[in-house]
Amino acid sequence: MQLLSPQEHGQLRIIQGEYLDPSFAVNLSTVMVSELAFLAHEYPLFFYKSARSGEFQLAALLGFESGQNLFLDNGNWMSRYVPLDIQRRPFQLHVPDASAVNHASIQTGVPTSGHLAIDPTSPQFSETKGESLYNDDSSATVTLLHYQTLFSHLLSASEQTRSVIATLVQHELLEAIELNVTLKNGDITLNDLYAVNVKKLNGLTGETLQACHDKGVLQVCHLLMSSGAHLEMMIERANK
Repeated sequence: MQLLSPQEHGQLRIIQGEYLDPSFAVNLSTVMVSELAFLAHEYPLFFYKSARSGEFQLAALLGFESGQNLFLDNGNWMSRYVPLDIQRRPFQLHVPDASAVNHASIQTGVPTSGHLAIDPTSPQFSETKGESLYNDDSSATVTLLHYQTLFSHLLSASEQTRSVIATLVQHELLEAIELNVTLKNGDITLNDLYAVNVKKLNGLTGETLQACHDKGVLQVCHLLMSSGAHLEMMIERANK
C-alpha cells in the first residue's frame, strides 16, 4: 500500500461503475446504522464479532462462503444501493495513531485523522481511463473529494453504530444463530453470525424500552429482522 499523493499518483485515474478490485470479492460488508434504511430493502443484515477486536460489528451478508459475493456479476453490482464500505474501496484509510479516529474533524468534509492509501497496481486504477484523482495544479478533483468525504462520513457514522451496538449488548438483545442454507450443490452452515433476540426485545418495558426507542435501537432491530427475507434471493443467485 502507498499513501496517496499528487507527487506519486498525479496521473492516476480511478475506474468507476465497474467493480474490478479483488477486495470486492467478500461475503460480508461492515455497514453503518445510518445506511440501514437503504440496506434493509436489499440485503440480509446480521452482526458478527470482529476477529481483530472481538467487538460486535453490523454487517450485510453478501455470500454464503468466504470470497463469494452474490451481489457482484462480471464487475457489475446487482443492487440499487451499494454499502458504504464497498463504495470506499479500493481506498483505505491509513491512521498512524488509532486513537486519532475519535478526534476526526467532519467540519470540512474530509478526514483529518488519517491519510488515504492505495495499491496502485489495483485493476481499479488506470492512467488511461477513468476519472482523474488530481487536477493539473495537484489539487484534489471532485472525484477524490468524494472519496475523502465518504471516509469522513464513515468515521462519524461509526460512532453512532458503536453506540447502538453497545446498547444492544448491554440489554442482551443479541444472540448467536446458526444459519443453515440448502443449495443444489449441498448444504452450508454459517455459525458465526448474531441476530436480534426477539424474545428479549419483546420483553423490554418501562425506562429500558424508552431508552432503546430514544437511541434508535428499536428501529435498528426491526430493520434487521425484516431483512432476512432477502436470503431467498441470495439462494436463487447461488443456485444459478
